Amino acid sequence: MFTNVNPNVKSFVEKQKRDREHRKSERDRLHAAICVQKYWRGYKARKYVDEKRRSFCNSFILSTREDGNQKRDPYPASSLPNVITHLKFNFKMDTDRELFEGICRYLLLSINKDDTSSYLSLVLSRESLVTWISQTRWMLSICIKYFMVLNPANGSDSTMITVLLSFVLTLTNCNQWKISKDDTLKPALTAITNSFISHIVDCGFYPALKQLLLKGLALHLPVLTQLSLTGIFTLSMRPLLVFDFSSHYICLFVLHILSVPGFVLHINSLAHEAYDVIVREKLCSRIILFLSESPQNLEIIFNDLEGSYALCLIANLIQLSLLEVDVLVDHCEEFCVVLSKLLHRLGGYVGQKKSNLTCWHPILGWFSQPLDNYLQAAAPHVTSQLHLLWHGRMVRLLFADLYQQEGLDESEQACATPRASTSTAAAAPSRPQRIRPNEQTAGERKAIEGLLPANPPSFVSRHHRKGLSDRLGLGHFLRQLAGHVPALRGGGGGGGGSGALPNYAHHQARAHGVPGPEALPVSIKAVCMLYCFTIGSLREIRNDILAGLTLGDLLPRMWRLISRAGGVRDWAPLLTAPKAGWQLVPHSAHLLHLFAAAASNLLIILDDVEVFEKQKAFELEELMAIADFFNYLIYETVLLVPDPTPLTQPLSTTNSAAPPKAPPTAQDECLQTSASSNPTVFNICLRLLGILYNRDGRHKFTPNNFWLIRGVRPSAFMSDLRKEKVHATFLLKHVPHIIPRKERVMLFRELVRADKAALGVLTQTNCMLDSSAVGAVVMIHRNRIVEDGYQQLANLSPTQLRMKIRVQFINALGLDEVGIDLDGVFKEFLEETLRRVFDPTLNLFRATTDQRLYPSPTSHIQESHLQLFEFVGKLLAKAVYEGIIVDVPFANFFLTQVLGRQRASCYSFLDELSTLDRDLYKSLTYIKVSPVISCFSRAAVGDSSLWLLPPFRVAALRRRHLRPRADLLLRRGLPRPDRGARPGPRWPLPHRHQ
Repeated sequence: MFTNVNPNVKSFVEKQKRDREHRKSERDRLHAAICVQKYWRGYKARKYVDEKRRSFCNSFILSTREDGNQKRDPYPASSLPNVITHLKFNFKMDTDRELFEGICRYLLLSINKDDTSSYLSLVLSRESLVTWISQTRWMLSICIKYFMVLNPANGSDSTMITVLLSFVLTLTNCNQWKISKDDTLKPALTAITNSFISHIVDCGFYPALKQLLLKGLALHLPVLTQLSLTGIFTLSMRPLLVFDFSSHYICLFVLHILSVPGFVLHINSLAHEAYDVIVREKLCSRIILFLSESPQNLEIIFNDLEGSYALCLIANLIQLSLLEVDVLVDHCEEFCVVLSKLLHRLGGYVGQKKSNLTCWHPILGWFSQPLDNYLQAAAPHVTSQLHLLWHGRMVRLLFADLYQQEGLDESEQACATPRASTSTAAAAPSRPQRIRPNEQTAGERKAIEGLLPANPPSFVSRHHRKGLSDRLGLGHFLRQLAGHVPALRGGGGGGGGSGALPNYAHHQARAHGVPGPEALPVSIKAVCMLYCFTIGSLREIRNDILAGLTLGDLLPRMWRLISRAGGVRDWAPLLTAPKAGWQLVPHSAHLLHLFAAAASNLLIILDDVEVFEKQKAFELEELMAIADFFNYLIYETVLLVPDPTPLTQPLSTTNSAAPPKAPPTAQDECLQTSASSNPTVFNICLRLLGILYNRDGRHKFTPNNFWLIRGVRPSAFMSDLRKEKVHATFLLKHVPHIIPRKERVMLFRELVRADKAALGVLTQTNCMLDSSAVGAVVMIHRNRIVEDGYQQLANLSPTQLRMKIRVQFINALGLDEVGIDLDGVFKEFLEETLRRVFDPTLNLFRATTDQRLYPSPTSHIQESHLQLFEFVGKLLAKAVYEGIIVDVPFANFFLTQVLGRQRASCYSFLDELSTLDRDLYKSLTYIKVSPVISCFSRAAVGDSSLWLLPPFRVAALRRRHLRPRADLLLRRGLPRPDRGARPGPRWPLPHRHQ
């Protein structure tokens, strides 16, 4: 029925549709035109009002400026609220900056007047008081916002910063108002200024000051002026002073002000008035007490700070404590504990190696948090502050009680035992005069110039000297021990004589009721804990820290305290405690930890002349006593635990004290896997023992059989080794010197015999009955003994090398020599091969001045020289395995590298250098004590040379350069044939023999 549609109807519908769309578009256009007109008229009106407002403010500012010598009459104070209202209306920080600065300038001028034109006169009127307070708060909040964006490096910004700082300083201190002379108004005015201070703090006052300080101080050269820096410090201290150092404001001050890199450093050098405030208000003491009174306070600080800014906080606290010395007297324990906890948390972000989630920090090493531009630029300032912690003055202040104890001036060995030889006594110089904790040498004054104040103000406590000596009770502790410490018996002489072994007091059992190491004063343990965590976290400057602790006679005093506090059996249980030496509470193990670490570093640095002739570290009797103490300490500690293996396993630096948080992310897990670890106290003591034992090996200073443990029967020890008991195996691996060398050789031969039996290698005396397994049969020409031996033996497996090797010599005529090989022919082949290989004419080895062999620097001329070195190493290993004695005088430095001992923590490149070139060693040791500036080279081959310092940079060869240069000569300056020789001596041996 709808198949046929009238065409007129269809066109009508389409026409109506077009008309509707046209009317709709017209309405939309009309609406759009109205909107455009509305917004345009609104914009035009607002622009007109804004221009009128700006014109009004500009005219006001221009009218207040002096025109030459003509002074303009000031505006009445009643007109100022109208001006501020115009400024406040539609205020924009970027376009109205000059207006705001101009009005602030005028308000500052009017405040200093005491007539009706003063801006402060509005406070006296009840009608205008509320408006005045509201407008002043707004002005102060705008100042805070400008602090966030202004840059002191810009000249115009620096001028505006000075104006705004003056404005805020004036309006937040009613004591500068002339109307405050009326005592009846003083309480009300104080309440108003206090409300202003609370308001600006709520508006982000401290974060704004932090941004201002970062832009002005966290640079290579600070750009903040002395006036601006003084004003910023005064403003930052004002909330603390007004609200009586409330915990909330102390927390904000620590988070945002003391975390600025180098803040206290620049305050001390530029703002001298700040020093008086710091000392008078005991700022450092209050901060330390706030951080120590509750673990939550310290947790809040560290969680809100990034790791690098926490390091800046530590650096500022260190210098702040030296400005206010009383904190090191009255709150030494709290100071050390707070810094130790901060350093411990900081160490949790330090990694051992480079990864995608770490960046290089100049102080911490590989760090798991990024460094911004401020931290990188201010790193030298932070480093200079951290160096104050191990500076002479700080060390004397923290260890003041240790320095002031007269009983620790002389060693027990010197008092109880005479010298063994007159020559030793003549060579030993007198001990240096004891340095008082409050003395300061000229060199120290020069070193800390600009970092510490020259003269304290008159209100600094005059009783700190008494407090330093009485704060800890160390004198009482030593008096308790005075009547119970047994005297030494036996000879204590040095020089390696064959006299009786000394009997030291630390072997005696402690009497009942006598205090032991656990009774040491808490403050001594706290100071040692601080330095333990310092060397554990600041790894890139660890050697500098330990070197600072070795100045003067601190280490000898620490040793005398350790030896008097208890015997070996009293100290041994401390090494078995969980996380010994790394506890977050003061512990006696920290004293042992610090002494062992510092003494190890010192003994590696000093050469033989300084140790044995000048006796810079310890007297020889003390050095022997230390060696004996740690030798027995390691032994007793191993016997105390059922399994000594964990004693040498490093401790993780993860922050176990942190509260539980959300499940770890992938980034956290990656950081945990790359997190660094700290050595145990047992490992540190073992390292010191290894250094002393190596010293004695190079320069004998102990009697014969000194290193043997008395009471250990070699037969019983060998029996335990055969049964593979864990204690005997552990001791043989780490301290093999405690049993005689003869017993160790017998044990090795016994193990070799057992290995031969397992391989089927029999030791028959009758050649006709010898059915031992044969690893190889080689044909050797007499005139090509090295070449034939290398071609036929170089590719043998370790098992084949441990079997019998039969040798058939071929004479010059090409005929087989008559003879049956048991051991004699192979021994002849081995000795002849080694004799030719070690001949310097072959250019594989070179001889030192004392005819010791080491790899030739030009050995690479030989084809396949590394493979030849590996072959030589296998022959030497075979000789050891078969018990064949060969006369091969290796240089000590090369033997150390072949055995892999250069990677040990007790290895000293400088000491080994004397076995390579004694003249060069003497030259370097001379440079160490002489102010020589030089850049020289050591000839290697022909015209080539190895520069010890770059030729384009002539630098002073100071003490810190010597060990790297010795390393350069011993390892990198020569070719590395030991890479091929190193596996050789170990390859043929069973794993248990290595």
